[in-house]
Amino acid sequence: MRMKTAPVPFGNTVFFHPFHLLLGVQNFNPMKHLNLLPALILCATGCGKFGDGVVREIDFPEHDPKIAVTFMARPLADSLVARAHSSAGILDSIGSKRIKEAVYTLEHATGNSITWGGEADWVEGLGHVLTDVELEDGNWTLTVEAPEFEAVTAEQVMPPQIDSVGIYAYSYATAIEDEFVEENEENTYLSRTIDFSLTLPNRPDAADYFLVRAQKIFNWEDFEEDEDEDEEVKFGGYVVLNPRVEDDPRIVWNQLCRGYLIQDINPVEALNGLPFQLFQEAWGPELEAISAEPIVIEVCAISAEMARYYDRLDLIQNTGNGPVSAEPLLAYSNISSGYGCFGLYTSSILPLTFE
Repeated sequence: MRMKTAPVPFGNTVFFHPFHLLLGVQNFNPMKHLNLLPALILCATGCGKFGDGVVREIDFPEHDPKIAVTFMARPLADSLVARAHSSAGILDSIGSKRIKEAVYTLEHATGNSITWGGEADWVEGLGHVLTDVELEDGNWTLTVEAPEFEAVTAEQVMPPQIDSVGIYAYSYATAIEDEFVEENEENTYLSRTIDFSLTLPNRPDAADYFLVRAQKIFNWEDFEEDEDEDEEVKFGGYVVLNPRVEDDPRIVWNQLCRGYLIQDINPVEALNGLPFQLFQEAWGPELEAISAEPIVIEVCAISAEMARYYDRLDLIQNTGNGPVSAEPLLAYSNISSGYGCFGLYTSSILPLTFE
């Protein structure tokens, strides 16, 4: 009679000691791990010292206050504002202070210069105001001086004048995708969804940086005054500009600028046909008036330093979602003191009308 042998449960299974699994070593030898005992003893005694309260004082380096400057300028402007503060160390209880005595000098490569600042040009809540601005193309050097501070400098090259015509021109195309109108006894409401395609200039021998943002300006004179002065006429509106492609590396939203920073990351037609979508909502007493009100898009050509400055500030402001152990970000600066930024840009206003 043939006898059957009962199978042994897990007969082909090899079991490992739990400590063996923890160490991750298959050929386990207990004698090799006896040297862990002294380490465990040292760890236990060290924890006892922490429990007793061991404090190690760290001496922070002394901080020598320097001038921190922020000045962004364009070729033509009724007024521009420059701001100068004193830098502050981590242990300074008072913090940074405004320097009202600061004097600014803008000098062109040809030798032409503009000087302003001091108490005479100081405007509370703003800074030092420069009026009737006319800056020519080319290289500019900014020098800022103040009593008891070392003078600081920065250099910039004016970007080409961007416009819808000329050698540094942009082009665009628009089409209404959807439109909705609702009228009642008091107001007329209009909402539109608009396809907006933008092509920006791309120089083969230089890096190009742009800022594109939507604005909405209502002209009160476009609306007829109501005959009854006691009755308030309500009107207004807004415009939202969004890229059609999410996470497009060329188009990055910047909260501080309230617009999109755009960079040519590819030398081959990288900025052709950038796809955007506009959403417009407006309300007022007459459909004809609010329909004719233009959507205003501002297109700016900005210097590389200005782009880096605002990009880094936006990263610093929005680091709340990053890891706790992440290293702190330092603000970008092209000022000789290491604090602040001097930037130049050109700007063009693009009004979009739909009837």
